[in-house]
This record gives sequence, C-alpha cells and structure tokens, in this order.
Amino acid sequence: MSRGNESSSERKGGGEVEQIENYQAKLTTGGKVKNHFKRFWWAHLIAFCAGFLIIALCLVYVAMPKIAQKGIDDATLSYNSLKFMKPTLDTLTVSVDAVQHSDSPFTPTLDAFNVSMHLVKDGVRHDKVITQLRMPQVHAQHPGTSIIINDQETKIVDIDQVTEFCKQVLTQESITVIMEGKTKLHLGALPVNSVTYNSSITFKALNGFKGFNITQPKIDLLAEPGQPNLLGMALIPNPSVLTVELGTVVMNISTKEKGLIGNSTIENFILKPGQNLLPIKAIVDQALVLGSVNSKTGIVNMIIVGQTAVYNGVHLPYFEAALKSHTITLPVDLQTLLSGT
Repeated sequence: MSRGNESSSERKGGGEVEQIENYQAKLTTGGKVKNHFKRFWWAHLIAFCAGFLIIALCLVYVAMPKIAQKGIDDATLSYNSLKFMKPTLDTLTVSVDAVQHSDSPFTPTLDAFNVSMHLVKDGVRHDKVITQLRMPQVHAQHPGTSIIINDQETKIVDIDQVTEFCKQVLTQESITVIMEGKTKLHLGALPVNSVTYNSSITFKALNGFKGFNITQPKIDLLAEPGQPNLLGMALIPNPSVLTVELGTVVMNISTKEKGLIGNSTIENFILKPGQNLLPIKAIVDQALVLGSVNSKTGIVNMIIVGQTAVYNGVHLPYFEAALKSHTITLPVDLQTLLSGT
C-alpha cells in the first residue's frame, strides 16, 4: 500500500514539475519577445514609418496623377456662346462663354494654357489645327465651372482646316471639335501634377440655313440699270450658339429655266443665334424672272448660292468657299412679288 501511494505521489509530483517547466518556458519565450521589442523598438518604428511613407508616396506620386488625369478626361465642356468676329486673312477675334462639367469630388485649379482646336470629320480627329486659344486659369466648382474668353485675337493656323470648319458649320446640323492642351493641376498642398486636356465638344450648327426666306419683297420698276430693283428682308434662322461676322456677302440668283438672273447683297452680315432679319437688296433681270415662273403655280424657284464675303475691303476665302459649297432653293410667289411693286 505504501508503495502504491509513493508511486501515485511521484506521478503527481512529476506532473506538477512538468507544468511548472512549461509555464517557465512560456514565460521565457514571452520575455524574450518583450525584451526584443524593448531593445529594438526603434528598428520597428523605423520599419513602420518607412512602410507608411512608401504607401503615402505611392498615393501622392503614382495614384494622384492618375486620379487627376482621369478627372480631366471625364470632364465635359459645353458652349453657351461662341463668337467669331473681325475676320481677316490671318486672324479671327474669338469670344467664348462655356461651362466645364465634372462629377469629380475634387475642386482643383488649372493654370492658364494654350489649347488647340481640331476638327472632327466622319468621326476622325484631324491632326492639323484650326486655331489656338489661350485658356484662362480655371478653379473647378460644382456643378459646373464657367470659362469666359473675351475678344481674343487668334491666329488662323491652317487655312484649309478653317475652310472645312466653315463648310461644316454652314451645311451640317451639328459639328464636333476637340480641344487639346497641356497644363498644371493644383490641389491643396499636394504636389503639382502635369495633365493633358482633351475635350470633345459637339454643338449645333447652321443646318444649311434651313427656313431661309425673303420677307417684305418689293420690286422697283423704276430702278436705273445696275441698281437694286428687288428689296426685302432676309430671314435667316440660326439654331446654334454661334455668332459669325461675315462682312458684305454677295449671292448669285439663278433659275433652272433661265440660268443666272441676277445677284443679291447683304451688308454688315452678322449672324446671331435665333431668327435674324437682315436687309437684302438684289439686282435681277425682270424679264428672266417672268420667264422662269411656273404657269400653273405662279411660283419661281430662285436658286441662291453665295459668292463673296468681304470684310474691310478684304476677301475672306474660307467664308467664300463655304458659301459656294451650299445651295438654297427659295420658292417665290410672283403675285407676292408684284403686290410689293
């Protein structure tokens, strides 16, 4: 019995020793870790700071430029008003009232920069530049940022592109241009980022002067040869936001039956948005007009094609090419003409 009790006591005592040893071993391991951190806390702090700094630098110098560029790429531009005034062979005076739209939560500032205008034809951007504008400094706001340019004289960079632009503006229902440039973007205390500005803008054009008409026509039977003998008001709808100054515009008038029957002139031709009423005077061969009247309807179909655009005594080839590219057919009631004799 005593031996059994001894054996049981020995087993019990051995288990307690083993537990104590394991506990001491655990304390030793924890103590080692604790002592390690006490001795090398500075190394761990440096490692943490270095990791945090690397992440922060990646955000500032890698992610932020991409975020800034995406914000510029996602922004859209729309025109409230676009004016082309005081045309010369080499320059146009341009005024712009536009709004920059962006869904970005950021409100950065863009430095002033030069922007090139490119024409889009059949969905393809043309490499050659129409003209260049100096964009003002812009501080983005929500929901839109106003961009104003007043009476800026711009150089015609490529006369062929300006001519094509004028043709599209005159004949098409809408037109698309791309504005391109490079500038600097500022956002708070963050580093300045270089960004590329590339905005595609589609806006209404003149749609071929659809709705063109001559109101209040009057024939002067006593007019001297070579002097205007047909007077009236030209009604010219402009569904766009464009204002264009063309100078003195001369248009040929012809009929299918008799060919060229005369010409008409609009002086100080400034086309503004909305309905335009401009004085028009014409010199026509009255005999040829009478010979072109449809005997059943009493209608004469006048075919009008622009020929010249002169501003301050200078012919403007880009306007003239556009005017010559488009034909307007105007049905005129002979009875209406005669009633204004």
